[in-house]
Amino acid sequence: MSSTVPTWEPRLLTAGDRWLWERQDLADYPAGTWVLSYSLAKADRLITLTATASGINHLIDVAAATTAAYPAGTYRWQAHVTSGSDRRTIGQGQIVVGANFATEPSGIDDRTHARRV
Repeated sequence: MSSTVPTWEPRLLTAGDRWLWERQDLADYPAGTWVLSYSLAKADRLITLTATASGINHLIDVAAATTAAYPAGTYRWQAHVTSGSDRRTIGQGQIVVGANFATEPSGIDDRTHARRV
């Protein structure tokens, strides 16, 4: 059984999972001429993702071994395309990177910040 590759940025990703999506809506910025990149940022971390060409589309495919090192949290993201020295921002939003429960040695404390304090 094959799964469908999402065509938009997901709202939730999990550290330790393979991250995969394909932007098919960028006909004005075809892969091969333009490179799509994402910057995911939170207060103490910046993650950069660079797409590869999938025909004229842009494919984000990040190995599980790579995402395992990404800390959980809410990230703001910004997507941009570049061609030579030309850079254009094409979108922005928010993504939540969830913890990989299987790698949490003492479980997950899902209380709110107020409850923990």
